[in-house]
Amino acid sequence: MRTVDDRRAAEVSEKPRRHWQFSIRLLHWLTVIALAAQIAIAFGPMRGPGMAMMNWLPLHMSIGVTILAIIVLRLCWRIFTQAPVRPTSRFMRFATAFFHILLYATILAVLTTGWLGYRPMPFMPPARLFGDLPVPLAPSVGALSARGFALIHAKLVWILLGLAGVHVLAALAHFVLLRDGVMQSMVFGRSNTASRDQSG
Repeated sequence: MRTVDDRRAAEVSEKPRRHWQFSIRLLHWLTVIALAAQIAIAFGPMRGPGMAMMNWLPLHMSIGVTILAIIVLRLCWRIFTQAPVRPTSRFMRFATAFFHILLYATILAVLTTGWLGYRPMPFMPPARLFGDLPVPLAPSVGALSARGFALIHAKLVWILLGLAGVHVLAALAHFVLLRDGVMQSMVFGRSNTASRDQSG
């Protein structure tokens, strides 16, 4: 009996992973929630009249720092985490990897230009992260002023929204058209394909 159990355990350990680990899924959905909140604040109350932008800026920047921390943790964790193995073409694997690199780079560029574009108004104290830590002033970079970085920041946000839209459409394509379990593995941690393989 023990020999059979050991053989089954060895087969399971040798079987390639078909779903993402819980830690990766958790960080993924925390990123989604934080980005959604960030976009909602930027296009909502921060565009209000008067001092609305300055009043909401500390929360906006605090969420930005949170997103940066999640992204860094996610990238570090990803180094030690095996990606799910699926029967896809080499081109599809390359396209997927390239798109995710582009998405991460855009998020980091949005966060960086947002910080470089921040300058407190005259006679006003700097914004405070999480209500306590003052935001350090970014150094001057090249010939671009803080206003220039703020304009780049605004344009990069639209690029990020476009990439996020492509990401959502790709996820829907996997779920509706391809039905390969990619969407389910990121939501539930287990794909229908993997369940069928194990039951078989």
